[in-house]
Amino acid sequence: MSYAIFRCQSINTLADLSHIGSHNKREKESYKSNPDIRIEDSINNIELVKCTKKYREKFYEITKEYKKEHDEKMKTIRQDRYKTFDQMVDDSKSCVADEMIFTSGPEFFKDMTKEEILKWANGCMEFVYKDLGYTKEQVIQSVLHLDEKTPHIHCVVVPLVKKFDKRVNKERYSISKRDYIKDQNYLSILQDKYCFRLNNLGFKLERGEKGTKIKNLSLGQLKGITRQYERLANKSIKNIESEHLKIINILKLSKKKAFSDSIILNGESYHILLKYLDLYTKEIQNQVIYQNFFNDLDDYIFNYKELEKEYNHSQKVINNLEEECEKLDQNNNNLIESIKHILEMLKDFFRRILLSKNEVDKNKTINILKECYEKDLYNSYDLIDISKDTDKEIEVNDFIKEEILEKEYDYFV
Repeated sequence: MSYAIFRCQSINTLADLSHIGSHNKREKESYKSNPDIRIEDSINNIELVKCTKKYREKFYEITKEYKKEHDEKMKTIRQDRYKTFDQMVDDSKSCVADEMIFTSGPEFFKDMTKEEILKWANGCMEFVYKDLGYTKEQVIQSVLHLDEKTPHIHCVVVPLVKKFDKRVNKERYSISKRDYIKDQNYLSILQDKYCFRLNNLGFKLERGEKGTKIKNLSLGQLKGITRQYERLANKSIKNIESEHLKIINILKLSKKKAFSDSIILNGESYHILLKYLDLYTKEIQNQVIYQNFFNDLDDYIFNYKELEKEYNHSQKVINNLEEECEKLDQNNNNLIESIKHILEMLKDFFRRILLSKNEVDKNKTINILKECYEKDLYNSYDLIDISKDTDKEIEVNDFIKEEILEKEYDYFV
């Protein structure tokens, strides 16, 4: 049974995005770092979502409204805090784009027709649209690579969202992968959905083991290890075959002693035979070394499993603490709601103080209102209502404008 493989990797800068685009679109003449790519077969690759531009250009096209919004905000920002759209995106804690890879083992694709592979690929894209929730307009490119040993899909998306920000009381754009893949637990659920969707299309695929906590090797690491062992094995085979051929030829040409089973060997032949025996001895020694290595590996796996048991126990403790924390959060939220209710009742009281002639009390009240705003207990409309038609109205309005600019800037850093 083959596995349904779905992996995703965040792309953190525009420079990285350009590099990945060059690779996925096969814009180089050769790929020395990845000899598995048969560049002469790249013509057979299939674009599931076309990209006729550079990845960076397509990114700008997808995020053009986001850029307009950012440029507009920068018109009122302090010069020392000014950032171009590119700088803001690269400096953001969020990613620039997300690259998803879909594939399976070589045995899954064995004897498949191109039409069957395309059916599998379209099923993967249905998963992107229907289960992950991306639209086709958010996809920079999705390409099915058929020029390597195992067919696979690279799908690069921009997780652009527009949602209400209560800090400034309006909707605005952001790039947020978390809105599509919330956490590792949700990623596990998506893995289930992906496998289920492909099996419904008639593909016999198995879901990988859940909750192993084992990290995957990167594609480069895996290929590097595989190639290293292939090189060592091939070198050993060639050495043995070469020496073996020499010995066969020597024995054919050697003189047999009359009335005896003995064969006369010259000095050169004798040394070649010794070299052959040494080679075999060396390979046997290597086998011992390899066996010891695998024994050590078994011990490591055993120790790892013991650690994993401890981890799972710790995880249960953490889950219990998280439940307690949730209860405390709920109590805290209830307390905040009660405070907000009290503050709602105090709005008229604060307003009466601002309408009075006691400057000391008015200044104290203004400080309280500012603190409530900074802690999101009052919003800008609350402060405006309380201070309207008082001699503190201008001070309050200036404070709100300054705070909104500060909050909008913090959103982009």
